[in-house]
Amino acid sequence: MARESDSALALRILAWLEDPTRCDDYEGLAKIADAWATPLCAGEYLYGIEPHRQTLAHHSVDIVMIDLLRAGGVTQWMKIAGMAEAFNRPVASHLLPEIHVHLIAAVSNGLVVEYMPWTWRLFENPPILEKGEIVVPTGAGLGLKFAPDLFDKYGVG
Repeated sequence: MARESDSALALRILAWLEDPTRCDDYEGLAKIADAWATPLCAGEYLYGIEPHRQTLAHHSVDIVMIDLLRAGGVTQWMKIAGMAEAFNRPVASHLLPEIHVHLIAAVSNGLVVEYMPWTWRLFENPPILEKGEIVVPTGAGLGLKFAPDLFDKYGVG
């Protein structure tokens, strides 16, 4: 009988349970987190810093998912990541991997960049994947250049 390798078995394990209830049901999320052995990840639907503070204060999440646009930008994203670190919680990104790759790399509790390359066609040089990991661009700013025909193709007036 063939035995499944440890690496193949690891691929079948659920990494986390995401958003099992309303995003603002902090006590409900905490009850699920307590009852469930698999880590609970939530936060992508939260706007600003305060709701993230509530999830951390209520011990509602094991992994904090931060959406750059809903958080209020890079500065607010970094503040939420800092709060998560104070609670010994890792952070995961939501969408926009070409920007989140920098943010996850910049914090000590960065766990994973959600890979959704929906906007990559907007860029001449989107971040590339190597061995399943996104390579952090090294150019100025975010290291991104808009696609040369972007404004001709989609420009207004």
